[in-house]
Amino acid sequence: MTKVHVTAKRDFLETLTVARPLAALAELVWNGFDTDTNQVQIFLELNDMDGIQAIRVRDHGYGIDYSKVENLFGSLGDSWKKTRDRQNGRALHGKNGKGRFKAFALGERVEWNTTYRLNGKTYSYKIMGSAQSLDDFDTTDPVEVSGALVGTEVIVYNLQHDFRSLQEDSTPLELAKMFAAYLTEYPDLRLEYNGIAVDPKSVQSHRGEYHLGDVELGDGSKAAVAVSIIEWSIPADRVLHLCDAGGIALHELQVGPQIRAPGFHFTGYIKSDHFRELDKLNQLSLAELHPDVQTIVKLAKNKIKEHFRRRLVEDQSKIIERWKEEQIYPYDDKLNLDPVETVERQVFDILAVNVQSYLPSFDDADVKSKKFTFRLLAQAIRENPESVQKIIGEVLGLKKDEQDELAELLYKTPLSSIISSAKIVANRLDFLNGLENLLFDKESKKKLLERDQLHKILENEAWLFDEEFSLAGSERRLEEVLNIHLDKLGAREDDPHPVEMGEGKAGRVDLMLHKVVQPRVGEYDYLIIELKRPSKKIDDEVLTQIKKYAAAVAKDERFRDIKTRWTFVAISNDLDDFAKSEANQRNRPRGMVSDTAELNITVWVKSWADVINDARARLHFVNRQLAYEADRDSAKAYLKKTHAKFIPDTAQTRDGDDEVKAEVDGESKGTSV
Repeated sequence: MTKVHVTAKRDFLETLTVARPLAALAELVWNGFDTDTNQVQIFLELNDMDGIQAIRVRDHGYGIDYSKVENLFGSLGDSWKKTRDRQNGRALHGKNGKGRFKAFALGERVEWNTTYRLNGKTYSYKIMGSAQSLDDFDTTDPVEVSGALVGTEVIVYNLQHDFRSLQEDSTPLELAKMFAAYLTEYPDLRLEYNGIAVDPKSVQSHRGEYHLGDVELGDGSKAAVAVSIIEWSIPADRVLHLCDAGGIALHELQVGPQIRAPGFHFTGYIKSDHFRELDKLNQLSLAELHPDVQTIVKLAKNKIKEHFRRRLVEDQSKIIERWKEEQIYPYDDKLNLDPVETVERQVFDILAVNVQSYLPSFDDADVKSKKFTFRLLAQAIRENPESVQKIIGEVLGLKKDEQDELAELLYKTPLSSIISSAKIVANRLDFLNGLENLLFDKESKKKLLERDQLHKILENEAWLFDEEFSLAGSERRLEEVLNIHLDKLGAREDDPHPVEMGEGKAGRVDLMLHKVVQPRVGEYDYLIIELKRPSKKIDDEVLTQIKKYAAAVAKDERFRDIKTRWTFVAISNDLDDFAKSEANQRNRPRGMVSDTAELNITVWVKSWADVINDARARLHFVNRQLAYEADRDSAKAYLKKTHAKFIPDTAQTRDGDDEVKAEVDGESKGTSV
């Protein structure tokens, strides 16, 4: 009999014996697989009362060479695995020789019955430990045996508790979840629990594998990260396993509320060899606080959320096909959907599928009722996204917490934002095309009335000039001051004498558009747009006029004690050479011709082409994601729907015009910005 002494403090050794029963059992399984075995078996030895009398974990590895016992069992923190991550191509789990102490979380006495080969001969012996003397292990002398199979069987006696959890039907599944990534990585391995094969695939409904690439860490280095997502066909707790690249689970985290995947039971495996390094440094025990772990887990959770967004769509597609067969789906089949229609349908599909799941009576309703419900929901999404919450809450009767769960399905993107944002971008692109046609098309340009038509249209599309003024209004005080100093801009339409254009024709004259916003209490931002008649190029005379006018308005006594910011813009179809040079000066934005800091005034001159192109440029990034293509028909339809009474009555005989007009006439008029 030989005694192996462990050099460590007793209280430290006791901390190593604390673990949940399944986690402690898993440590013995990992140690078994680390012996290069292809099979590990777990047996529960029951007594006459069907209680657990002993736990046996058997591997068929190479056994424990007697000459290495002193090093393996006596040197805590210096495991041979510490310098090796792999053996024969397989990842190793252990690192500091602590795993064997987890056996004492199960029982008071532990034996290792091991058989090994040396120089062509086979030897067997026992290693024995007790929870009462954790710092000492006893070994028997090795005995030569013939015909015996090599390997090690760990036997745990005098159990600490009855461990009913280890006898539950779900125990093989729990082990399957813990070893799923590893067993999938090495499909030739076999794990048995009381004669039952622990096969993750038998209860898997779906599996996703994703490589996140190299993730930058806090010290500037990079770590390769991958994520495996296993969906279970039976109920299972949602957890994340932090694994090394080989799929060996090193630490467990709760999924948390960030990932909402209704109807799915899953486990996530975040795999990176960086976790192995942190585990060697004992830093995974506080994984939630480690910055590198936080960075990796955040990226992994985003990928998991993306995975379940796609999975929800896949499940929805089957349900939607059934609705189409029942003819209750509120949309017609179309091969080519524009981006706005695509977004609307995606939102409808998410809502409708979950309305069905939250309303058990929905499937039992008659076809007419279901069809009406879906048409109501589709119309709300299309015409008034903000009303959907009220419909869900009051008409469909969903409770507040159910509404919250449904809202979570939109992944923190408000429903109104999804639809309204897409519509705003699409509408603005259509407006730009429509405005371009009105200003430059030969037919419409002849009939466009600036004050009665163009001016009214632009009042509701002030975003064209400055986004801050998209919903801004006018102010009586400002209007009065503008009128007082109007003479500095020359003759206006309000003069009793029209501007003579020659050959007896009266020309269209200048217009004024003004907007005001109040960014903070007591402060005002003013936007004044001077619309020059198309025939009038912006020249030195116009530049002088607009600058004088801006200074006079800003100095008016009514604004003397008010903090204001003034923006004056003169717009015409074209600029002469002098105005172009003034509008393109070094160290100034294109179009700015004056910046008076004392009065907080900027003066700009632009052509209509510049205004429209600048607006398109501001929309470019968003539209690149939306991929909306505005054309002549969509532009015309938008102008008719939004500004119908201000559009000149030109010949409307092109294909589709009558149909568009009929549709618009049947809808309410209004401003969509």
